[in-house]
Amino acid sequence: MVGAGCLPGGGVFILGSALCGLSQNMIQLIIFRALQGLGSGAVLPITITIIGDIFSFEERARMQGLFSSVWGVSAIIGPALGGVIVDFLDWRWIFYINLPIGLVSIVMLLLFLKEEKAAQRPRVDYAGAAALATGITLLLLALLQGGTTFPWGSPYILGLLALATLALVVFCRIETRVSEPMLPFSLFREKIIGLSLLANFLIGAVMIGASTYVPMFVQGVMGGSAVNAGAALAPMSIGWPLGSTICGRLLLRVGYRKMTTLGMVFQVLSIFMLLTLSPGTGQLFVSATSFVMGLGLGFCSTSLIVIVQSVVEWNRRGIATAAVQFMRTLGSTCGVAVSAVILNNVLLKATASLGMKSFSISTVNRLMDPVQRHLITPEQLANLKNALSIAIHSTFWLLMATALAGLATSFLLPRLAPRQKESNP
Repeated sequence: MVGAGCLPGGGVFILGSALCGLSQNMIQLIIFRALQGLGSGAVLPITITIIGDIFSFEERARMQGLFSSVWGVSAIIGPALGGVIVDFLDWRWIFYINLPIGLVSIVMLLLFLKEEKAAQRPRVDYAGAAALATGITLLLLALLQGGTTFPWGSPYILGLLALATLALVVFCRIETRVSEPMLPFSLFREKIIGLSLLANFLIGAVMIGASTYVPMFVQGVMGGSAVNAGAALAPMSIGWPLGSTICGRLLLRVGYRKMTTLGMVFQVLSIFMLLTLSPGTGQLFVSATSFVMGLGLGFCSTSLIVIVQSVVEWNRRGIATAAVQFMRTLGSTCGVAVSAVILNNVLLKATASLGMKSFSISTVNRLMDPVQRHLITPEQLANLKNALSIAIHSTFWLLMATALAGLATSFLLPRLAPRQKESNP
């Protein structure tokens, strides 16, 4: 009964979205965003698993390519639409817009999704989920606050790192003992699955890095608006579905390894293009960079999900699909945290070298806002743009290292195309 989690998951997502829009402070927004994430986390892996269940092995590559295109378009149009909403409406509508879409989705599930009830009720690994969430949260807090709010060697940061390590060790111990673990480590023992999960982790880090810092560069360094920043990512929503569609049609003929490698090559090329960005770069070049990255993400996301679904037994397809989505999300989370540490530290050093002793993050926020930008003196504006450019380029170098690691991972994938282990019951 794979689809059973979609309805409650969708309900939780809608509730979280509504509460986010009603938030009165940052603490409330963070809590309600976590609730929203729980709902979306219950929906996305299930929908992809359903595709693997209802389509044959030969059809699956094409259909996963199609659905990956939809996800890719939505993932890129979302930030662009968010920029428009922030500029012309109110930030709360970023969350309210989910309500009618979510309600329509639930109605469609009730009308069209028919499946038999499972004979045995599954056991949820609540302890493992709690330990993992605790460990990741503490690790992110340490990374984001270390070197800025607190020194790296301070008892606070060292305490967070120690507690994070303890929580992750507890998580690993739980996963080896429970009957139905949240993340079965046995998946990693199969070479092709382990490499695919690692590749998805790296893809998530590259994707979130580009989605975060390309708009920041457009606004802060090139002097664009939030709409310009969103439009810079829009071509990715063209490249992604194009790459997914091509991959879906060629995957069984060309092979998983070649398709994944091609996608990684496109990612490396796009980041090389990002490293050439300067304050005088035109919008068209930034858009071309996003398009190339979209192509790479389309090839990789489709080929890797089909690989994993093809080499596991039917009764493990759901957890394997969830593991793919989890690793990509984990990569995004860790990637944005590490890159934020690099950005903040490089930015502080760059502004200090330019003699800007009164620099603060609020100054950068003014630089990003077209309305507030004119309040900055011309000399300080030039220095800020230069410092921010240096800092963002440091995150692009991190993305390049990550993309090269992904390319190396793709070379390790087996050359022969895997065959489905077990048919659907």
